Amino acid sequence: MRPPYQKPPAALIAKIRRYIAEHLQDAADHLADEPHEILRRTPPLFEGEQRRRDLHHGRPPKDAGGAFPAVVMGAGIFLPSHLGGLFSRLKSKLNKVDETFSERLLRLIDESGMTDVEVYKRAGIDRKLFSKIRTDKNYHPKIRVVYAFIFVLQLNLDDARDLLASAGYSISPAHEYDLAMQYCIEEGFDIDTVNEILYALGMDVL
Repeated sequence: MRPPYQKPPAALIAKIRRYIAEHLQDAADHLADEPHEILRRTPPLFEGEQRRRDLHHGRPPKDAGGAFPAVVMGAGIFLPSHLGGLFSRLKSKLNKVDETFSERLLRLIDESGMTDVEVYKRAGIDRKLFSKIRTDKNYHPKIRVVYAFIFVLQLNLDDARDLLASAGYSISPAHEYDLAMQYCIEEGFDIDTVNEILYALGMDVL
């Protein structure tokens, strides 16, 4: 049984409530947020025909405006040269084998210098569940389990997002709970402080 939670300073709770209010987005607005499109002029008919011929013969098409020569990216894909570097970096990232939640968590525990027992006990996870996480590399945890490990391991925001993503989750600006978690991650709070904050906010503790 967990001990009674200490009441966090009222100023801290007020600050977190302001943070949530300032960052909270409507779900519909979030989905439609900042669509990215590459604008290009429609080439005249003869340019379109030339592009089709170039593609047929395996040659990169000439850019319609002539400002950016096209580059071959393989598999019949042609991009303006100024986007070639971006494409290569993205391709390199995608080619890396992604870690599952279990694999990433175990690696982070090793890097933390803590033992498995220390981590899962501080996270409030029982030995049986942790054993399942360790042996089943495709184990899908509940989001609160992921957050518990994030705070025990004191992950920064980028690493926290990566661990969440490996389990199929993300920090959503459309959910107050996620924003409270984001604030606590940014501030580097430990799991006990986080639970005190969640309890004071009327949210489910970890």
